[in-house]
Amino acid sequence: MVTSINPSNVGAGAFNVDTRVSRPQAQPQREQNGVGDRVEIAGASLNAARDSVRDGLMQVHQALALGHDAQAMLLQVQTLARSGGDTVQAELSALLSGFAERVQAAISDGASLAAGEDLAVQAEPGAAPVGIAGVDLSLGGATIAFNADAQASDPELAQLAQRSLETLQEAMGRLLDSARALEAHQGFLGAAQGAAGIRHDIDADGARLLALQVRQGLEGVGGAAIANVEPQAVLSLFRA
Repeated sequence: MVTSINPSNVGAGAFNVDTRVSRPQAQPQREQNGVGDRVEIAGASLNAARDSVRDGLMQVHQALALGHDAQAMLLQVQTLARSGGDTVQAELSALLSGFAERVQAAISDGASLAAGEDLAVQAEPGAAPVGIAGVDLSLGGATIAFNADAQASDPELAQLAQRSLETLQEAMGRLLDSARALEAHQGFLGAAQGAAGIRHDIDADGARLLALQVRQGLEGVGGAAIANVEPQAVLSLFRA
């Protein structure tokens, strides 16, 4: 059994390991660790951006749905205001109170855009948030120009309903543009996250390959020889 080793012979060459192969492998290992760290950070940022875009889309869709309800309500108001009759006021009051309740329930459930509040969406990691203008759909607000106690006998009611329809149409157009933009961001983020996952898998495969190469190198040296060398000599197998 070998009981000592000449220090001058300690190193990768002492174990018949070809240094031309072993040395370059260590550098990719360090690059691998660096890439892995970057992928992990990018993945967290992408997840946060996707969540923000998803929540923003939900808000926009809620506001659009309420906007369609508002359009239908305004058209009915116009019809009732022009029809006259004894039952018109009761129908108008029921129509307006029902719409007001739906809007209030949505706002209470978190539909802040429909309350006229602007929304900031983190559509891209590290970029400035995308701003979406709110649309106030409450009766008597910035969009609908009459209150819940509007009177069918008011000669200006039909005109107010028409003006409200025009204002609402412009606001709905802006919401639709915002929805399309957010959907585009959502598609991009999904593709980017998928690419990051593929890169992470490739990095993991590279790490497993490096581990296999080291294990094969140790098996080639043999356990008896390793047991009789200084720790620095064994560590030289892993050094760049």
